[in-house]
Amino acid sequence: MLFRSTALLGLASALALGCALSACASKPAADTAADYLSGPALESQLKSQRWSLQSATDGQGQRITALFPRPNQSLVLLFVDGRLAVQGGCNTQGGSYQISSTNALQVGPLMSTRKGCEPALMQADTAVNSLLAHSWQIQFESVKSGAPALLRLVSAAGETLVWVGEPLP
Repeated sequence: MLFRSTALLGLASALALGCALSACASKPAADTAADYLSGPALESQLKSQRWSLQSATDGQGQRITALFPRPNQSLVLLFVDGRLAVQGGCNTQGGSYQISSTNALQVGPLMSTRKGCEPALMQADTAVNSLLAHSWQIQFESVKSGAPALLRLVSAAGETLVWVGEPLP
């Protein structure tokens, strides 16, 4: 009886270890190859889209309302020739950017036009300028056939910006 219990326990342990090892060895299925883009392929994906802000939350999961100054107007990101442009607040802002080998986005200081606008639009400019000064981890949340590309930027503080892509002509 003791031999049978020990043998069953050994078999159960071996099965559990085997399952654990096979789970570690397998790579989770991706929605598409875009989930794992890096280097020139990542740059190409970023440059091929007009990115409209869909959602923005702070590190506690609260909506960053300053980034949504008007109900039917979104902030927009464009990546062109090593430069990033932000549109949709009061002023157009732009600056250089770099992407590390670990897909961390770092935006240089943003230059801006100097128009005066309603306070909500000015607050959107200030908020996006301040947020883009952080380093952001780039993730493609979903790039499925027929669906728009989703770009998720996550800061070390847990802030999350989700942008919806619209292919450029």
